[in-house]
Amino acid sequence: MRKHGWFKILPLVLFLVGLPAVGAARDIAPIVSTAWLQANLSMPGLVIVDVRKVEQYREGHVPGAVNAFYRAWAFKRGDLYTEIPEEDDLFDLVGSIGLSRDSRVVVYGRTDTLRECFHTTRVACTMKYAGLVNVAILDGGFNKWVQEKRAVSQTVTRAEERPYKGAVRKDMFVNKAYVLKNYDRLVLLDVREPDYFIGKRKLDCIDQAGRLPGAVNLPTSWAFTPERTFKSKEQLTVLAEAAVGTDRSKEIITYCDTGQCCPTWALILREILGYPNVRLYDGALQEWMHDPQAPVIK
Repeated sequence: MRKHGWFKILPLVLFLVGLPAVGAARDIAPIVSTAWLQANLSMPGLVIVDVRKVEQYREGHVPGAVNAFYRAWAFKRGDLYTEIPEEDDLFDLVGSIGLSRDSRVVVYGRTDTLRECFHTTRVACTMKYAGLVNVAILDGGFNKWVQEKRAVSQTVTRAEERPYKGAVRKDMFVNKAYVLKNYDRLVLLDVREPDYFIGKRKLDCIDQAGRLPGAVNLPTSWAFTPERTFKSKEQLTVLAEAAVGTDRSKEIITYCDTGQCCPTWALILREILGYPNVRLYDGALQEWMHDPQAPVIK
């Protein structure tokens, strides 16, 4: 079995990156291995969240996992495809699956496609926004769990609903007005594939091809191995520093087309590589390109 550079200290351990979330300390890493999860299924306060469709969940899931489909965490609002729920709705969702601010959460989904990998990271990011601290992603997702012939359950886990009142992390996101006002001093990280970055291609939902002025390109797909596990910390460091530099004090804004894939590099930069000032523009190019006054490089 191929071993990543992440697994350095304990035989079953995860990616020990040692970077705390802003304002609170972690006691699980932001990305955990299938071996770690197997060994810690009985950890006090652990909640495993399966973000696949309910029918996929019912066919088989990690033992003890609760189901909360991806689209509950990121939905269409107006013309924008990937928006965070309103605060009250988000807190209701968090409480409905039994989460508290003390929970240790492991999120997983399918990894048949890179888009599904991005979905899992988007959910983890939204949980962090809701005020949860110990949120981790299962490296390789359910696919890797099954490939390794680990136990699978068809028993539906009914979460004990509880009131949840967090403190949203508004510092994690920026809006179009902020980017318009500050883009000349920001590091704008465009995480789309190169053809989209240079304006050769665009999605149908984007009004025009191009990118934000001054943006640099670091595709989200480059963060993953062919097996759709995360690359090692060493590999990610090389990629990130080539794109955004080594100055960890810079303010970095990640963006994509619709907000689905920009959370991946935001999480990697902030929680793994030690760039504390990373935020997401999740209105993304779907919003930016709709404004005829917004500057664009084609």
